Amino acid sequence: MLGDIWTSTVLWPTMRALCDDFGGRFVGSADERNAAAYLVRTLKSYGLSNVHTEAFPIHGWQRGAAGITAAGHELDCIGLPGTPSCDVAAPLVFVGNGEPVDFEPLASKLKGAIALVRGVGSHRLEKYFRAVNAGCVGFIFGGAEAGALPPTGSIEFGGMPAPIPGVGVSYETAARLQRVGADAAIMVRMRVKAKLFDANGLNVIADIPAVGASEGGPYIMVCAHYDGHDIAQGAVDNASGVAAVIEAARALMQVREHLNIGIRVALWSGEEMGMIGSAAYAEAHKDELRDVRFVFNCDIVGNPGGIWLGINGHDTDRLGAFFESLAAERVHDLRITGNKVIVPYSDHFSFYMHGVPALMMANGEPKHPHAGPHTWGDTLDKVDVRGLRHSTAFTARALLHLANDPTPLPTRHARVAEVKKALTEAGFKPLLQAQGRWVL
Repeated sequence: MLGDIWTSTVLWPTMRALCDDFGGRFVGSADERNAAAYLVRTLKSYGLSNVHTEAFPIHGWQRGAAGITAAGHELDCIGLPGTPSCDVAAPLVFVGNGEPVDFEPLASKLKGAIALVRGVGSHRLEKYFRAVNAGCVGFIFGGAEAGALPPTGSIEFGGMPAPIPGVGVSYETAARLQRVGADAAIMVRMRVKAKLFDANGLNVIADIPAVGASEGGPYIMVCAHYDGHDIAQGAVDNASGVAAVIEAARALMQVREHLNIGIRVALWSGEEMGMIGSAAYAEAHKDELRDVRFVFNCDIVGNPGGIWLGINGHDTDRLGAFFESLAAERVHDLRITGNKVIVPYSDHFSFYMHGVPALMMANGEPKHPHAGPHTWGDTLDKVDVRGLRHSTAFTARALLHLANDPTPLPTRHARVAEVKKALTEAGFKPLLQAQGRWVL
């Protein structure tokens, strides 16, 4: 199986199709619908069963022009997906890295202001949430690295419309705004045009049933999000994850007689707008989640370098030890973080919220850090083929072992009280409440 993956002639054509034929696959777009149809055809051609799509509602968003005027100068920016249109002039307040310690001393100045934050430290949505809570009327998200492109990224609140407008600017533009406003308060005019409309996204679902297993029994879910942003191909984030999942599925179909429990393949859309597709699936299939033993989520696996696993859920120690045993054979360079590090910004989190044990897998560091994910530089030429094959091989190998002998899998799902406690201790409760996702 591993030899098949390392010599496969279909892995890279899959990447090319996703990136060159279907662009960014932005949720609600024609590219997304065409990509979903391609994924259905591909999975059927590999022999998977129950291949189908499931639609879910979204707030559609389409980019228009955006700009900033400061001290008489016109500066470039891009609208953050989900932003409403605006033409607003307000005082600019630089809020450093946008952490609580940065916002708190400026509370009296932020109401009615436009907040400028650096893109380092906590997640973009956490900074945006703090700006909304502070009474800001606009949000400027600065790039984290010099020489990089302006960042994009959703500011939708869990599928709800964004309450204030937001734009992304390069590191250099953020630094210039900071300099201009350093000596005295300045007024900044922020203009954004965007179209908001009702639309649907599509999840793609398929099964690798275990030979001889009863229908409707327990299964492992392997997943990745195939949607990207409208400004780029979304190659590393996350065509790479999709290619790894469907290539692992193709390889596993060849050894299906060794599976004692089934494997469900799920390719999500709407992740970049707030994990909307996976959350919709988890809610629609809530009664079936008891059969999901474990969720294995591939997100950003097209970089060079080792593999990282972030594992969350009840009773995951044996599972972590199992993955470490794979690495101990010197086949994989592996790093694992456990329950003390919760990552709420990819699709595994939609299932962890329901208590299902889950992990996110990513790999390495970008070959071109100045043109990474969430910029228009996330194109096919940035993908490291060896890193992608390595991630695919690890995924297939891990799934084969776990579906053959499920002993390392957690014995039960986390209880609601356990999930609440973990999320509260990690500081995510206020953000989840603001997003309307604290429904435990």
